[in-house]
Amino acid sequence: MKPSLFSSILIKLSILVTVVALLAACGAPVEESQNEVVPQEDPTMESSSENAQTEMNTSGASFEEQELPANFPEAFPLPDYAKVGSTVDMPGENSFRIFLAFPEVTLEEVLTYYHHELQALGWTVETEADTSLGYKMDITHPEYEAKLDFIKDEYGIVLDLALAPQGELEEIPGSSETLSESEGLGESGGDFPSNFPVPSRLSAIDLPLKLAEGGYQLAFNFPDMAELAIVELSTGLMTGGWEIGDFEFDSMTASYFMPFTGPNGFQGYALITAKPDVAGLDTISGSLIALHPGVMEE
Repeated sequence: MKPSLFSSILIKLSILVTVVALLAACGAPVEESQNEVVPQEDPTMESSSENAQTEMNTSGASFEEQELPANFPEAFPLPDYAKVGSTVDMPGENSFRIFLAFPEVTLEEVLTYYHHELQALGWTVETEADTSLGYKMDITHPEYEAKLDFIKDEYGIVLDLALAPQGELEEIPGSSETLSESEGLGESGGDFPSNFPVPSRLSAIDLPLKLAEGGYQLAFNFPDMAELAIVELSTGLMTGGWEIGDFEFDSMTASYFMPFTGPNGFQGYALITAKPDVAGLDTISGSLIALHPGVMEE
């Protein structure tokens, strides 16, 4: 059976997302810079692609400020050390997509907790397997079903959790309530085809000089964590008939690379990062996506 769009995105995301982006947001708030890179559609603020030391001024929220939805089921166990990250609205009153961070613990410790607590609370593990960056589970409960993707990193563990009432999980189209419709690039896309799908929550910014020198042609700001930027862009591409290749994570720069191929055979890749020095910026609130034509170098 061909996997649903939601399942495909979860599989791709589980190969890519690390706890780096989540736990980095647990620190002190980012200081303001005097130089700013802002979305191009805002004519009231100045921007300059020639200044590599700039700031992306967005509305990204601190990781520690998030709370579980009031109606999140008590039947799903959460350890005391869990930190709640972004929550993605889903269709249905009791459907959830939540990112959780477990800092300074090992994958083995987290899995031991969940194997014990899930059984105690009436859950059944239907399938489970190792992944390249961690572990995944499909679990069921008399009232619910859920997909768990655990990703390990030197900083701890992140859990990408999708949970819904029985029979409704496969109907959840990823983050459909927050994912916006995609728009084409038009004539401003450089070598990229004009119909390259760009979700409208991505705001075009002037391309930082450091990225331009590296062959990137387009840059966008996304006002949230990198893992949600990945979901947003992946969904737009896959819905538009594009294929997503195997993700790569560069631990030295804490940056993600996502190759893609269009229906017409066009190839390119995206850099997704929340690390300002990668793009030659002072700070990044939210995340940056940069597009590069051609095949990603190994």
